[in-house]
Amino acid sequence: MMGLMRWLCILAVLKLPLVAESPKEILVLWRTLPKLAKTTPDKAYNKLSTWLPELGLRGLYAKAQFALNLSQLEQVSGHKIYLAGPHKEGKLNLNARSDFGHYNPKFLQWAAANGIPGLKDAKLRGELQPVYEKFLRSRARSFYAAHKNLHTNPKRLQRALDKYNDLMAAEKPAFAMQEFFRADSDRMKNSDLDWYETNVAHVFWLRRSLDGSAKSCHSLVVALLQTHDAKWLKQNR
Repeated sequence: MMGLMRWLCILAVLKLPLVAESPKEILVLWRTLPKLAKTTPDKAYNKLSTWLPELGLRGLYAKAQFALNLSQLEQVSGHKIYLAGPHKEGKLNLNARSDFGHYNPKFLQWAAANGIPGLKDAKLRGELQPVYEKFLRSRARSFYAAHKNLHTNPKRLQRALDKYNDLMAAEKPAFAMQEFFRADSDRMKNSDLDWYETNVAHVFWLRRSLDGSAKSCHSLVVALLQTHDAKWLKQNR
């Protein structure tokens, strides 16, 4: 016991963290998002085929890539982001209709532990709360709600998976799933969630069910909500 106390005193004097910090590149990304949002050119959004740059994951990545792109993120994390699919060599191929990017669960686990600076540091949590509020809150809530909606009805989830598999087999765009989830998005809009984000979030979770990364992705979303949106998470579990 005395040995433990001695080490705690030494750490306090040296001001060393008791937990590992997020990589500096991650912290820089969070801190620079507000500036990037003002400087990201329209062509960056057009290249990612997003017509709503302030919503969804494509709009977020269009900004984030100027601080930390996919190739750089793989170097920082030490993990491949995708195990299979059309995205190659750090470049997104968003035109593929019969396939999609299969996430690496090890990368997602790393992201949950290292990609949220405020998770481990209360001071950073307060500093970065406005960044969460402006750029991540709507996305995090929408994706969490869509996951919950899908998994409360396993039979309907399977019907959605069957339909999505049929669309891919016919090489039709995932956009064709919009009508399948229209009623869900209409209902979620009444709960102050964004209609478009919840709609596409359902398709995101279908892909995660198919590539086996749903559990890891959900853990990442929950970690983000627990850090910056704990009250909402408690009310919506």
